[in-house]
Amino acid sequence: MVPVLGCERMERVVSTPKTDEAELAVLLGRAGLKLTLDQVRAILPGAEIFRAMIARINAPLPREAEPALTFDVEQK
Repeated sequence: MVPVLGCERMERVVSTPKTDEAELAVLLGRAGLKLTLDQVRAILPGAEIFRAMIARINAPLPREAEPALTFDVEQK
């Protein structure tokens, strides 16, 4: 956890290594996809986008995002 200057809250920095062609080819092979090297290269930029999304999903949410704080008891 990395302290944020001026804040009491601690935040975790999530970093993920870049996906290379060989690793992506192995992952696709495990999924049962047999692609050519050109097809793997075409998919590689999308794999980086998904890796970034996974990192954001696994990052802790701020306290303000807690559903209990946004619940409204009164029905309108």
